[in-house]
Amino acid sequence: MFRAFGIALLCLVALAPTRVGADATTVVVKAGDVLGKIAQREGVTLAELKSWNGLQSDRIRAGQKLIVRQAAKPEQTAKPKQVDASSDVEIDWTPPFDYGEPSKPIDKPRSAPVAARDPSTAVAVRTANKTPKKKKGRTHTVQKGDTLTGIAVRYGTTVEALTKANPGLLPTRIYPGQTIDVGEPRPEVVFRLERGDTLTAAANRYGVSSRDVLRWNQRLGTQSPRPGTSLRIYSRAPVSASQAIGPTNRGRLENAERLPAHRGYVIRTPARAYGTEETIRWIVDAFDAVDRKFRHTKVARVHDISDRDGGRIRDHKSHQNGRDADISYYQDECGVNGCRFQDFRSSELDVARQWALLEHWLRNGQASMIFIDYRLQAKLYKYAKRKGVSKANLDRWIQYPRGKYEPRGVIRHFPNHEDHLHVRFVCPYSDLKCRP
Repeated sequence: MFRAFGIALLCLVALAPTRVGADATTVVVKAGDVLGKIAQREGVTLAELKSWNGLQSDRIRAGQKLIVRQAAKPEQTAKPKQVDASSDVEIDWTPPFDYGEPSKPIDKPRSAPVAARDPSTAVAVRTANKTPKKKKGRTHTVQKGDTLTGIAVRYGTTVEALTKANPGLLPTRIYPGQTIDVGEPRPEVVFRLERGDTLTAAANRYGVSSRDVLRWNQRLGTQSPRPGTSLRIYSRAPVSASQAIGPTNRGRLENAERLPAHRGYVIRTPARAYGTEETIRWIVDAFDAVDRKFRHTKVARVHDISDRDGGRIRDHKSHQNGRDADISYYQDECGVNGCRFQDFRSSELDVARQWALLEHWLRNGQASMIFIDYRLQAKLYKYAKRKGVSKANLDRWIQYPRGKYEPRGVIRHFPNHEDHLHVRFVCPYSDLKCRP
C-alpha cells in the first residue's frame, strides 16, 4: 500500500510543471515567423516574450512552442493587456518587409539628425509646426520714412495683399499716422535651393512672385542665388506638394513628381517612375554624389518607383506611395543602356560605386530599408570597413555578418534581390498621413 502511495506521489510531482504550463497561452512557431512579429500579433512586448520563454536572443525555430500569455498568479485575476489599437495597423508586413519591427536601442543617445524626419535638414521647412493664429485687429501705424514695400517685408506679406486688404490705399501715398490693416500673418517657409533650382521656380512653387522673394531676401541683391542658398518665403502653400499616404503596400500618392533624366542612370519605364518630391530629390542627390566622386560615369538602371497616383502596380506588392525604388547594382561591365538586371557573380560588383550610392542615403538618414542579397552585403561590409566606417555605423547599417535572418540593419537580405536592390525611403516629416 505504501509503495502504491509513493508511486502516485511521484507521478503528481512529475505532472506539476505541466499543470502550471497549461494555465499559460502558447503558440507554435511556424516557418517564416520572427519574434517581433509574434509579439506584435499577440499584443505583448518583445521583452515579455523573451522573459517568459528564457530567450537570450531573438532567434526562434519552426516547431518551437512559445508562451505568449503568462499564467495568472494564484488568487488574482489576470487583467487583459491594453493594446493600443493603432499599434497593429498600417504596418507593412508584406514583402519586401517581412522581418517585424526592429527592436529600438535602449539608453543610447541619438547620434545624428535624420534628414527626412528633422525639419532643420530638409529641403523645405516651416519655421513653426503650426500656422500662426490670426491676431484680431493686426494693424500698423505708418511712421515717418515707412514705405509700403518695407511694411510688407516687415510683416511677411506682399504689397498686393496690403492694397487688397485696405481699399483705397495708394502704394505711393501713405503718410505718418495712417493705420494699415496688415492682415493675417502668413506661415514662413525656408526653402533650400538645390542644383537646377531657380528663384523663379521656387517662387512659382509657393504661389508668390519673384519680386516678393527678392524683397524678403534682400541679402541676395541682384545676383542669382547658388545651390545651397536658403530662401525665406511667406506662403500658405504646403511645404511639400507631394504626399505619400498610407503604407507602401496599401497606399497612394498625391501630387507626384517624376524622376528626371540624369547622366548616372536610365529609366526603364517613365510611367512608373513617379515618387514623392523627397524621394525624387534623394535619388538624384545620391547619383550626383556618385558622379562627383568618380571621374567616369557608369550608368545604372532605375526600374520602378510608383505610378503617378500610386496604388497597386503590376509585379509588386509595395511601390504604392512613392517611397520604394528598384535600382540595378553597379557592376564591372555596364552598357550604355545601364547595368543589367540579371544575376551576376559577387566578384563582378563595383563595390566602390555601390557603396558611394548607399552611403549617401545612410549618412543622411533617408533610407528606412535597403534590400540587398546577403552575398553582396559581405563585399560591401568589408569595403566600408577598409574605408574607415565605424563599427557602430556598420552594425546599424548592415545586417552582415549576423546572418540573413537577423532583423536589424538598414541593409538586409530578402529573397529575389540577387539582380537589383530595393530601397525604401523614410516618411518625410511633412507627410502626416504616411505610414512606415
